[in-house]
Amino acid sequence: MAVSAQDFKQALAQFASGVTVVTTLFNGQRLGLTVSSFSSVSLDPPLVSIGVVKKLYTHTAIEQSGIFAVNVLSMHQLDYGLRFAGLKPDLTDRFAGLETTAAQTGSPLLPGVLCWLDCRVWRAYDGGDHTLFVGEVLATDASGADTPLLYHNRLWRRSESLDVPTLSPTVEIVEVGPRDGWQSETVTVPTDTKVRLIDALSESGLRRLQVASFVNPQRVPQMADADDVCRRITRRPGVVYSGLALNLKGVERAVAAGLGQVDVSLSASETHSQKNAGVSVEAALEQLAPMVQLARAHGLAVRAGIQCAFGCADEGAVEARRVVGLARRLLALGVDELALADSTGMANPQQVRRLVQELRPMSAPVPIVLHLHDTRGMGLANLLSALKSGVHHFDSAFGGLGGCPFIPGATGNIATEDTVHMLEAMGVKTGVDGERVAAVSRAMEALLGRALPGKLYRLNA
Repeated sequence: MAVSAQDFKQALAQFASGVTVVTTLFNGQRLGLTVSSFSSVSLDPPLVSIGVVKKLYTHTAIEQSGIFAVNVLSMHQLDYGLRFAGLKPDLTDRFAGLETTAAQTGSPLLPGVLCWLDCRVWRAYDGGDHTLFVGEVLATDASGADTPLLYHNRLWRRSESLDVPTLSPTVEIVEVGPRDGWQSETVTVPTDTKVRLIDALSESGLRRLQVASFVNPQRVPQMADADDVCRRITRRPGVVYSGLALNLKGVERAVAAGLGQVDVSLSASETHSQKNAGVSVEAALEQLAPMVQLARAHGLAVRAGIQCAFGCADEGAVEARRVVGLARRLLALGVDELALADSTGMANPQQVRRLVQELRPMSAPVPIVLHLHDTRGMGLANLLSALKSGVHHFDSAFGGLGGCPFIPGATGNIATEDTVHMLEAMGVKTGVDGERVAAVSRAMEALLGRALPGKLYRLNA
């Protein structure tokens, strides 16, 4: 006997263009997939329709079993959506670890969903490459108190009605000044000075230091002494020293330098990719797999980054779905961290929030690192937006140094001492002595003969 029209309307009220998982039971096997085509057909009797592609095995199962259940996902169930959309290829059993219950028809019901509807196939209509199954609703439950998980423009989205964010009690700062900061300077920084300043930074409480870039010295002359710098710096216990590599040779040099981590990256912009690495984005992707394998074989951690993730100086806006697609392919390589670089400083807090919330559920447990340039004065605002969205790892550069030789108008990163000051003032612990970092910035200012973009280092000058 079908449910009442009132109960049916209450269940349908939970659905607002959200993500549904359709499940069925066939020959004792639980099956499920995400179905974007779901709608009500009739209130009396209560009928719903789903569209299922004919070539799928689940289509055959529903056709022959004559039963299915519709599970409407809440915004906190992105994992379910990714599972049943086939976006977790390493998961051979989509129901693994889920404590499902059996509906009246026997179809499995997912735990904690916004609502579910247990259906018996009432009619089936040919839709070309798919079939529209109309199901009579035999039972339903809409007790879930939440907002729906949305899917729009090929991107998974949580509802805008988000929980009030809370800040992490601690944040990890990655100092990138010795690489990003020096690579754009026209004044040659002597090797002895680099070693001395890196050692001073490692004594400030920083636990992550990007000390070099293993690139062609003709393209980036400031990094010509990268191998020598790595050999001469004092390695403090508990500090991870890393280097950037753009190709296999760069990884080999990082291995030979005895670093604990290698940072690899590609650009979301074709123009920037050609300028920065001399290859297309697709070619850069093809190069990364053997680079990651080599680093892994020698025990190095691997951080993979996406440059120009928020915009390109030459091409303008970069679509979020492009960044998401690149991130998915990088994560498939088995990297330890995923870095998003606002290389051009074009990001704004809302853009950062949306992209981070798009990627965090997909990347977990791999942490996201934000690399923020302050070109338009929004670096720390963007950091705060990312922090509220659950990011706990950030790049910064002492004195606000930085920039890319291949990006017109590129300026420095958020300043390490400024970042530490803001976070500590908010009660977020960094473990970094901002004054010690500021002393390094003042030494750098004297060497370059000009003021640096950072602010806090000048207060006690």
